[in-house]
Amino acid sequence: MPFHRGDVIQVIDIFVYCFGNHKTIKMITKNLFLTIPVFLLFLVNCNDLQNSTPTKEQNQVGIIKGDDFRSKAMIKFTDAYVKNDLNSVSDLFTEDAKIMVNDADLTYSQMAAGFSSGHNYFDNIRHENRDAFTMHYKEGEIAGNIFTHYWYTWKATGKKTKEEISIRGYAWMKWRGDKVEAMYNAFDPTLYNAQID
Repeated sequence: MPFHRGDVIQVIDIFVYCFGNHKTIKMITKNLFLTIPVFLLFLVNCNDLQNSTPTKEQNQVGIIKGDDFRSKAMIKFTDAYVKNDLNSVSDLFTEDAKIMVNDADLTYSQMAAGFSSGHNYFDNIRHENRDAFTMHYKEGEIAGNIFTHYWYTWKATGKKTKEEISIRGYAWMKWRGDKVEAMYNAFDPTLYNAQID
């Protein structure tokens, strides 16, 4: 919408009144001298909060890290599973790694073969709504242990039924140095098994 000459004159009149009036200038100056120190105190306090070390809570037993080497390794492992390429991430695991899938105790090669066989029955296998973080336990019975936790939604389309299924799951990796010494994966296999039978 274009400005009319009368609108421009009104704006000029308001400007002259506000900034040409000695009392208005005095009020603005006074308010700035009060506002600026309060604003600066606010900035200093915000910076202190961002740089502060969190205090340890009474029941806190460790620290959580996200986007670290171990959390990224969990994502790398699950991406390899989705691509049906678990051999590419076998070096993440110790030679004697213990793998548990629901109630089954497996070796890495048994787990890899089992997970890979799922690609014979499902298309478009993927993990959605996934989150990984690593917990470094500092106190209690599990002090010194490092676990990466992973939540996900497993989705795929059954090759036989063409039905898409969705299953929530949880997994963890227990670390020894920079290698996984144990892994656990839990999910309800009902829908999965129904597509295979």
